[in-house]
Amino acid sequence: MPCDVETLRQAPLFGLLDDDELAVLAAEVELVEFAPRQRIYRIGDTGERAYILISGAVDVMTIDDDNQDVVVDQPGRGDFFGLASMLDQTPHQTTAIAAQSTTCLLVDR
Repeated sequence: MPCDVETLRQAPLFGLLDDDELAVLAAEVELVEFAPRQRIYRIGDTGERAYILISGAVDVMTIDDDNQDVVVDQPGRGDFFGLASMLDQTPHQTTAIAAQSTTCLLVDR
C-alpha cells in the first residue's frame, strides 16, 4: 500500500528531511503489513529489498551448527533490516519473521 509523509516521520532515519523531501520519498517506498509468524524473507532469498520497522516486532534469525534457529537481531521502531543484502546485491544470510502484527516500509533497490 502507498506510504504517507506522516508514516515516514515515524522513522528516525528520515527526521532531518523536510516535507517536500518526505513527499518524494513517500512516492518511492511502500507500506507493507505482516501477520504474526509470517515470513518476511528467508535465508537464500534475493536481497532486492530492505525493510524499516514502523510498528510490531520482527525476529531476524540464522541457523546454528545444530540446525536450530537463533535470533540474531530484533530491530526496533525505525530500524532497518535486510539492508546489507540489498546493498551488496547478495542473497539474505538470515530469515526475518514477524513476531506479531507488523508494519514495515519496504525499500526496493
